[in-house]
Amino acid sequence: MASTWPVLDYLYEAVEGKTPEDLWREQPHLRTVIGFLTRNVAQLGLAAYKIKGDGSRKRITTGPISTWLADPNPDQTLFEFLSGLVGDISLYDNAYVTVFMVDRDGVKVPETRTIRPLWVQAVSGLGPYEVTEYLIKYPERTEAVRVPAANVIHFHGWNPVDERVGVSPIIALRANLAEQIHAVTFRDQLWQRGGRVGSYLTRPADAPEWEPGARTKFKRDFSSAWTGDNGSKAGGVPLLEDGMELKRVGFAAREEQFVEATKLSLTQVAAAYYINPTMVGILDNANYSNVREFRRMLYGETLGPLLEQISQRLTKRLLPMMDLPVDGRTAITFDTESRTAGTFEEQVLVASTAVGGPVMTQNEFRARLGLPPVEEGDELLRPLNITQNGDQDPIPADTAEPEEDPTDQPEDDTTEADPPDQDTPVSDTDKTGLAAVHKALEGNV
Repeated sequence: MASTWPVLDYLYEAVEGKTPEDLWREQPHLRTVIGFLTRNVAQLGLAAYKIKGDGSRKRITTGPISTWLADPNPDQTLFEFLSGLVGDISLYDNAYVTVFMVDRDGVKVPETRTIRPLWVQAVSGLGPYEVTEYLIKYPERTEAVRVPAANVIHFHGWNPVDERVGVSPIIALRANLAEQIHAVTFRDQLWQRGGRVGSYLTRPADAPEWEPGARTKFKRDFSSAWTGDNGSKAGGVPLLEDGMELKRVGFAAREEQFVEATKLSLTQVAAAYYINPTMVGILDNANYSNVREFRRMLYGETLGPLLEQISQRLTKRLLPMMDLPVDGRTAITFDTESRTAGTFEEQVLVASTAVGGPVMTQNEFRARLGLPPVEEGDELLRPLNITQNGDQDPIPADTAEPEEDPTDQPEDDTTEADPPDQDTPVSDTDKTGLAAVHKALEGNV
């Protein structure tokens, strides 16, 4: 028996008569946060690794799994596929991916496509933990298609009352999003119907009575002289008579706390998706130090659980389809090392300290700069005062040159440090030097 259980849940998620799709289109904060998630996850890319017994891993670059990572389906790149997958999880807390094995150059390769949750019209074979079949209504098609559960990968979050489906964060944000809908409506009404009077003129109650003609002439002259881009005296100071006063009046967004309400809304939406508000534009308490740390936390505490959820589900479902055992020896995971390893300068500094010497050859560094290799540039240069493990006799850097043989010294006991003989005449240059030394000694005393 088929059940319309998924569709009923999506209707329940409507806020102020707006579906999750409408809220994503119209609510800038919701779109900002979901876009932040989809873009940052999709740019990582997936990779497959073979895990060895010692815990080391080697990247898989051949075979059907590598072909799928390079081309998940004929119409999408891996970035686009991951964007759709993460977007569905973020907006609905549910995502569906169909998997069918296709032949590519004689090799069976999985072809995966994301299915919008609204396309899942019904399910059949409901159990406490699973379903046996999905009824999918593709756009532009008159009839729904029955897809076995074996060909569908279902991603969903935790639900306190149902193990088969997640709960959209939009339900928790219902009050906040409804408030923003009404706030935007109010601001729109204010701009459309509110008086746009920047200033006005007043006359005291005891001022002489104006004739209608004089009043009309004053208004016309004042408007032509002081208003608009073409006013003859625009930007100047008007001269008022009969005790008249010019008073300013205007709308102040600060008094209505529009800015504070906007920041609060963005903060609440970011919190519902476990994102630090600083990462999506709330910079009130931001500085270089904490923003740098928040960026390091992005692929750990912030995106780490989502990345692990996707990689484990893909590993569990895709490997058996490619006749690979799910035994922990093969894993499909996200490449986060390039984002969390720090800058190149930090990596080189830490690596040099850890190994006690240089870690790159000349040609390896030239390759990073896009320069061609040079001869004898593949050997790792090592200073003379750095030795290998076990060498107990390092060569000091300041005595790298061979020492002179003491047997070559002259037999005369007189050395260069001996004072000159008293009968030896002293040149003018030496006298000048000696005078400078005496003067310095007198100053020290």
